[in-house]
Amino acid sequence: MIRLSIFFTLLLSTTLGLAQTGTNTGGKESARIEILNADRGEFDERIAPGAQRLKGNVRFKHKDAIMSCDSAYLYQDQRVEAFGHVAIDQADTLHVKADRCNYNGSQRTARLEGNVLLRNSDMELTTSTLDYDLRNHRAVYTNGGTIISKTGNNTLTSIVGTYLTDARLFIFSRDVRLTHPERTITADTMHYETTSGVASFFGPTEIVQLSTDGDSTQNSVIHTTRGTYDTKNEKARFSKRSNILSKGRTLEGDSLHYDRKTGMGLAWGNVLVTDSSGEMIVKGDVGLYNELTERATITGRSELLMISEKDTLFLHADTLFTMPDSSGKYILARRNVRFFRTDMQGVCDTLIYSEADSMIRMFHQPILWSGTDQITGDHIRITLKDGKADKLFVQKNAFLMSEVDTTGFDQVTGTDMTGYFGEDGLRSLLVEGNSRTLYYAKENKDGKESIMGVNRADCSRINVLLTDGKVTTVTFLDRPDAILYPLEKVPPDELRMKGSDWHVEKRPLDRTGIFLEK
Repeated sequence: MIRLSIFFTLLLSTTLGLAQTGTNTGGKESARIEILNADRGEFDERIAPGAQRLKGNVRFKHKDAIMSCDSAYLYQDQRVEAFGHVAIDQADTLHVKADRCNYNGSQRTARLEGNVLLRNSDMELTTSTLDYDLRNHRAVYTNGGTIISKTGNNTLTSIVGTYLTDARLFIFSRDVRLTHPERTITADTMHYETTSGVASFFGPTEIVQLSTDGDSTQNSVIHTTRGTYDTKNEKARFSKRSNILSKGRTLEGDSLHYDRKTGMGLAWGNVLVTDSSGEMIVKGDVGLYNELTERATITGRSELLMISEKDTLFLHADTLFTMPDSSGKYILARRNVRFFRTDMQGVCDTLIYSEADSMIRMFHQPILWSGTDQITGDHIRITLKDGKADKLFVQKNAFLMSEVDTTGFDQVTGTDMTGYFGEDGLRSLLVEGNSRTLYYAKENKDGKESIMGVNRADCSRINVLLTDGKVTTVTFLDRPDAILYPLEKVPPDELRMKGSDWHVEKRPLDRTGIFLEK
């Protein structure tokens, strides 16, 4: 190989400002690369056959792009190999830097390697290797990259990424992670618009909203497989199955909307609200949750499950509310309330369950059933202990009815009642205030039990013992005014006391019965 003469080198230096015109091959775009500057140039066939070697402050121009570098090889087929402080500026809107670059003028593609930096007014991308299509304004990396958003204060990393520069759109896949002082997002695949700050998710995704006080237990966590998140306005819209975990409570639905600034989450379609213990689940068609007030509202085919080792309470109402108070969480059920447990069932218009004292409170025409007993009053309270009914309080117009057989009902009424539950249901009742009882007195002859009459008595305080839901013993704690009627001589109007309405048609007989309003 013959080394170039000094004369040829000088001749080359006089033509550095002239255009380098290549061959137009087979329909490819004409590739005219201009040498704008170089401190010196030479040919050396031993190093780079068919190429000019340019050194020192090298600058090229190709269409709307300017390339600069420390040194380069310019091939006659309109290909450039650039080395050292490589920079490409396209239309004053996009800037790329790297250690090395292989540029194809016919295809207008560049492969950049080593400390690659791509930036525009919105963001900066760093990676080890980048393929950049100047014609279609597309950049691709496959060995990991980091994007820093200048406007959104976001940092995003992924293994694979594509940047569509005209649309200001990134398409990321494999180990995608977006970090912000207020949130982190991890995803399988994500599209990110750098101008709007909107991220779109495809595949398993987790969004963690960080607590302002640094308490990780107060973070909000979102899981989804499809949706969008506006990082600037902190609003999210998710489809498919998504959930929000906030302050020990999870809101889940087929579709989910979330506003970080207001703390509002809206879910619809197979909605679930679950507490951290897993012992309380609320279901419905539509759910609204406010993480600032920790209040949830469930409508549609709403259902509350209070789960314990002993039994599970199933409850339905037109609307269910879950909310905290100073002593803990409570549930509010409004309109057409119906519930079922193995040991008790009930209906009312309004029900409140308080987690602090494990008490169920029933208002507005409440009816409670336990075994063969029906209890009514203005206000009914049931205390739970270890997951089972423990105590009963009935305030004002308290009334107990227990079906004896087809003959009639045992009945006890008074101002208030206090009851205690056993393993087989209601075990005893203390009736106070204008107490009155009507019960079928029984006798045992020759091992056979039979009804001997009907006992009707008035007393200020009455204690009633029950076995298997049936009245077995009535004790008058004050002097009673009583009369015992032989069964065949009981006046018909004496068999039912005022307020003795038997509502068996309203009683839920199983879990599905809570939805059968009558």
